[in-house]
Amino acid sequence: MRIYTKNGDKGFTRLANGLGLVKSDVRLDAIGDIDELNCHLGLLICHVDAKLAAKLTSIQSSLFVLGAHVASDSSDSLGNMKLISLHDIVSLEEMIDEMDEQLTPMRFFILPGGHDTIAKAQIARTVCRRAERSLIRWVQDAKKTDYDTSIAFLNRLSDYLFMMCRYLHHTLGIPEIPWNSGK
Repeated sequence: MRIYTKNGDKGFTRLANGLGLVKSDVRLDAIGDIDELNCHLGLLICHVDAKLAAKLTSIQSSLFVLGAHVASDSSDSLGNMKLISLHDIVSLEEMIDEMDEQLTPMRFFILPGGHDTIAKAQIARTVCRRAERSLIRWVQDAKKTDYDTSIAFLNRLSDYLFMMCRYLHHTLGIPEIPWNSGK
């Protein structure tokens, strides 16, 4: 099978369920932003310890499931693949709490950076926020009612990634960079 079909050369594409769309459709924004987030997590995995890598790999699988659901409304193409569940959100919250227990309370806003790995995690966090906004736009435009948990998952994932940045500062011995508002 060839990787190129030339079908998209004029700005159109087909989803997994066969539905044709212009590439500027908000649904494709959501799919693309979720995919980009997954790629940033893949990059981050290359720079963290095995424990964090395993957690991020599990999150990547959840993002693939979310992307598949956004890309198809067809039960034929989705099979018995379940959408994001409350369990996935609780799992993120437990991981956040586990890291938070090891950190001092946050006393100031933190500038992104300080270390290459931390900067990668901050980029993943901001891409996660964009993916969340894109998913919300598509859900609202398409009047979908079954994506509330998925939206909450992305919201919690950005919290997890922020906490991971703080945790990385701690474990790498890199001081957090406080934001000086000038006030």
